[in-house]
Amino acid sequence: MPSPLRQRTGQAASLLFAFLLMGLSACSRGPSQSELRKIATSDEVREKRESAERDLRARADEIRASSPWGPPLRTTVVDTCARGGGKNYLDQNAPEQPVLSCMMRLHLYFVVDRPVAQILQDLRSMSAPTRWSGDSIDNALRYYENKTYEKPYTYPPSIGSRTGGEDLRWDAPGDEAGAKVPEPCPDHKAVLATCVSDPADLTLAVIRKRPGTLYAWTLTSGYHRLYRS
Repeated sequence: MPSPLRQRTGQAASLLFAFLLMGLSACSRGPSQSELRKIATSDEVREKRESAERDLRARADEIRASSPWGPPLRTTVVDTCARGGGKNYLDQNAPEQPVLSCMMRLHLYFVVDRPVAQILQDLRSMSAPTRWSGDSIDNALRYYENKTYEKPYTYPPSIGSRTGGEDLRWDAPGDEAGAKVPEPCPDHKAVLATCVSDPADLTLAVIRKRPGTLYAWTLTSGYHRLYRS
């Protein structure tokens, strides 16, 4: 049984370590929420935001014009500026984290009444202006060939583009509701967040009532990052 002196020494060391962590955490927080919001709404970031949206919408127009699935049922643009991680004082070799990250995502929602495996095979020759990763297609096909979706605690795969910035997700058969394509609501704790859909009143729950599988084709642009000066 440890002596009272050793117990007090251990408690003091624990408290000292806790205060050290609290101090490092306070030092690593960086700018306040209001300061970050001021940056996120500045003219510089606004111009980047508008440029990113123009680029994403131009890309979406290309997909609409060449997609074999017809026009999307809904288009949603989500813009989020979020606080990043602060400096890691306990690991000096840790990669630098931005104190503010701004990202825009444009989601195109389709419903296709054909087996998912056939759609995945079509992706290899689809004329839409996206070069999908062959590995991600192979992994998704194995998901269906091996009936992985019948096993517990599995998550449906996704298809990614070779150059990054685009991915394709869908509601896989047999998966639980928690694995469904979610409504892309922005984080309410973010520094700045907006979400605009066209049509505005068409929910994914309503879209799912159509026969077929719901697909979400997502375009992503990280248009601004702020690092600690």
